[in-house]
Amino acid sequence: MLLLVIGLGLVALGAQSDDIARLERRMVELINVERNARAIPPFAPNPKLTEVARRYSQRMVETGRVNHDVDRPMEDRIQEVLPDTCMFGENVSKHTSVDYSLADLMTSEGHRRNVLNPDYTTIGIGIVRGEDGFLYITQEFARPCGPRRRR
Repeated sequence: MLLLVIGLGLVALGAQSDDIARLERRMVELINVERNARAIPPFAPNPKLTEVARRYSQRMVETGRVNHDVDRPMEDRIQEVLPDTCMFGENVSKHTSVDYSLADLMTSEGHRRNVLNPDYTTIGIGIVRGEDGFLYITQEFARPCGPRRRR
């Protein structure tokens, strides 16, 4: 009987993980819709940036704070996994859905600038659902060193 309970727990965790990954993909899609509407090239999702974003969202859940100074500086976190990165940006949010989160971020000049910056080429989205039921969302933006995209 114990094995059955453990097995069911793993299935539930797997389903939750799939749901979060779907939300992360949805956020990238929504952001790229915003960029496309303005003739800005879409972001290329980057698995390493996604892991940085997931870890940061987890730290926000653990500390109960939604801020950019919950952990090491963004530049350190990103360059640790992508050392050839010349530009960095980050948005953080706590919300009930990715749609509402992005809508709120787009009303803020600084957050909107990150989403629409044509110099950023890669993105990582990390989402963790807190015990409070909210989604803790980190958007990491980067541009590798080298030639910049033409506008």
